Order: sequence, then C-alpha cells, then structure tokens
Amino acid sequence: MIDTIQHLLDAWWAGTTFDESLIHYLKATPVAALMNKTRWAWPISESVHFVGLALLIGIIAPLDVRLMGFMKGVSIESLHRLVRWAILGFVLNLITGLMFLIGTPEQYLGNVSWWLKVLFLFVAGANMLAFEFTQRGRAFDMAADAPTPWSMKAIGAISLSSWLMVLYWGRMLPFVGGAF
Repeated sequence: MIDTIQHLLDAWWAGTTFDESLIHYLKATPVAALMNKTRWAWPISESVHFVGLALLIGIIAPLDVRLMGFMKGVSIESLHRLVRWAILGFVLNLITGLMFLIGTPEQYLGNVSWWLKVLFLFVAGANMLAFEFTQRGRAFDMAADAPTPWSMKAIGAISLSSWLMVLYWGRMLPFVGGAF
C-alpha cells in the first residue's frame, strides 16, 4: 500500500513543474544556506527538535491517557495546566521541522512518509480543537474519580494515536520513499 501511494505521489510530482520551482525557491533561501553550509546547524536543529518532541509528547501523552479514563487520581485540569509547555514543544518542532524542509525540500516533498506525518499533524490539531471547544469545560468540572465520558475517551485515543503516528512517520522518513 505504501509503495502504491509513493508511486502515485511520484507520478503527481513528475507531472508538474510546480514542485521543481518550489524546490529551487526553497533551496535558494538563507535558511537553506544555513542548514546546508553551516556545520552545526543541522545537528543543533535535530537536538532542539528532540527537546520539542519530549516536551510535546511528555505532556500530551499523560493528558490523553487521563482523557481515556486512566490515572483517575489526577484531574484533567491539573494536567491541562502543563499544555503551555507542550505548545512550546510544538513551536520548537514547527520551527526546526520547517528548517529541515527548507534545507532539503527534495527529501521531504516527494516522500510519502512526510505527507503522512503532515496528515496526522492535522488530525491531532483538529482533535485538539475539538477538545478545547467541546469538552474542556466539562473535563475541568469532572471530579477526579468520576467515570470518563466516551467523547473524552475518543478524543484522548485519537490524540494519542495521532501523535504516535506523527512520531512513527517522522521516524520512517529515511526508510520509506527512498528520498534519503
């Protein structure tokens, strides 16, 4: 299945000149020069990316597990207070991820793993918005030992699954798609 998606993606990219123009444009930017010509730019960016992942997943995963009905001794509101640190982790990952993309766009734009990672980022983001706008107040009012409603369990499971898929497809970038 992955090979089929990759072939379709390759055919789509090969049929246009937009991809080549975008790649040439990105490779001509100062960020690309920094990433490709400065010896420590890529390793430092990788390290910052890892710190961002640790902040993001280290905070969101326990919140998701709590939303799924586990860790009932911890209130959702107390876990949610840490979300600002998860947002910091996401911002670090967004900045460094864009630096990687701009530095070597040909490795990412034609790689099915990157597109699946982006897809799951959007799923996680939409799921987060669903929680914030439909369940947050209800979750904060819920007693720590109260049964967790199915809607919160679903949001927690979708979030945890989405972030695990973001991690998985990010890790698969060098192995699937042949770009690296």
